[in-house]
Order: sequence, then C-alpha cells, then structure tokens
Amino acid sequence: MESPNSEKHLVWFNEYTGMHYGAHYLQKRWKKFISVENFECVAKLSKLTIDAVDEACTNTRALDIGCCVGGVTFKLAAKFKNVIGVDCSQKFIQFCDKLKKNGKTTIYSCEEGDLVTEMMAEIPESIDRSRCSFLVRDVNDLPRGIGTFGCVVASNVLDSLENPLQVLKMLPSLLDDHGICVIACHHYFLEDFTPKENWLGGYLNEDGQAVTASNKIKEVLCKEMKLVETAEIPFLVQVRSRLLHLYISEVQVWKKLPNV
Repeated sequence: MESPNSEKHLVWFNEYTGMHYGAHYLQKRWKKFISVENFECVAKLSKLTIDAVDEACTNTRALDIGCCVGGVTFKLAAKFKNVIGVDCSQKFIQFCDKLKKNGKTTIYSCEEGDLVTEMMAEIPESIDRSRCSFLVRDVNDLPRGIGTFGCVVASNVLDSLENPLQVLKMLPSLLDDHGICVIACHHYFLEDFTPKENWLGGYLNEDGQAVTASNKIKEVLCKEMKLVETAEIPFLVQVRSRLLHLYISEVQVWKKLPNV
C-alpha cells in the first residue's frame, strides 16, 4: 500500500503543478460555478508578456524569475530562443527538467484525505523545449555573467522574498534597451517571508501616509523604465477537491528606456 506521505500526496506541490498545467481539468470540473478564465493565469500572463514585446526589442533571451514549476518559462519559448527559469526550490526545478526532457508527466490533484486524481502536464509540440533551461538559485544571487535579456518576468515572487526591494532595483540592469519587464504581485506581504522593515508596501510612513507596493514598484522602476500597461490576473489554486484559493495579482508591464 502506498504511503500517504509519498510525493503524489504533497498538497503544496500539487497546488502549483495544478495551477500551471491543470487548467483543462479544473475548468471542466468547476465550470458550473467558476468562470473558466480564472484557471488561465499562466496562459494570460504569458500572452500579455509576449504581446508587449515589439520589433524594437532585438534580444531573444528571456528570464523567468521565481519560475516555480515552469509554466510561463515554457510558454515564453514560443517567442524567445533562449529562456532561463530560476527558482530556489530544487524540487520545482527537478520537475521542470523532467518536463523539458519528456514533454509530459503525470501530476496530481489532492482530493479528500489521502485520495488523489491523476492529471497530465504536457508541453505542446509547437514549443521547442530545448530553448529552456532551469537553475536552482536564489533570485537575490543570480549567476555572475548571466547577461541581459529582452524580457524578464517576475510572477508572484516579490512578496515572498526577504529583500524584495533589492531584486526590484536589479531588474533594469537585466534588460537590454526596449526590453520588457513584467511584474505580477498580489501584494500579500507577511513577516514569515519578509521582515516588516523590508515590505514594499502595506504600512503607514512616518508622515502617516499609506505606502502601497504598487506605487513603490512604480517609484523604483520609473527612473529607467516606462510603464506601458497594467492589468489584473486571477490565480486560482485548488488545495483540495472542494477548497480553492483565489488570488488577484496586479500586473505591471515595463519597457526599458534607451540609454541617452
């Protein structure tokens, strides 16, 4: 008999793989109650990113910071010739490498107690998986000489970092002129991840004025980049068969200004 502590029963891991690759299954299951679009977070964010890239951007490399289980990384390979996904979780990166090698793999949805349902994570044949590579790395410690990119995506990672401001200030240096930076963030800062003194927003300053992460991101990036689009994208996560969490991320799309 299989142990309930086996890999397929890891609720937190199944949440992420389901969110990135289980849209078809979850849409079919919950369409009576929930708009199917709420399960398309990876597709929506990827399309928004690719659509923002114009002919002025000649760098064909992309970087997915905090790539999780690689859903966006693989989709960016439809546009960019070289895509690097970076995450501090070895388990996430092992999953990405397995999917890169095989093109598909079984994932699971935690149902009730120790029961799970099988789903399939699959990369479309139209996407050249060889364009993707993955690194186990803290985003505050990217490899020296990693170079510059035509696109950098930071999806729901800023509010899980010890020092998000440090990463935010680093982003322009990773981009070539006319490169696109896409930041998705649900501004959910917790001291479990980020010391309060490092929060981007969610507090009153010494003058009693509210500081929001949305405005802080704009304040930092506007010095070297231009805000070209904003959007809101729902991220719907199935925890158990009848327990779903809905997050709404604010998405800001920035373009690197040419050096003058």
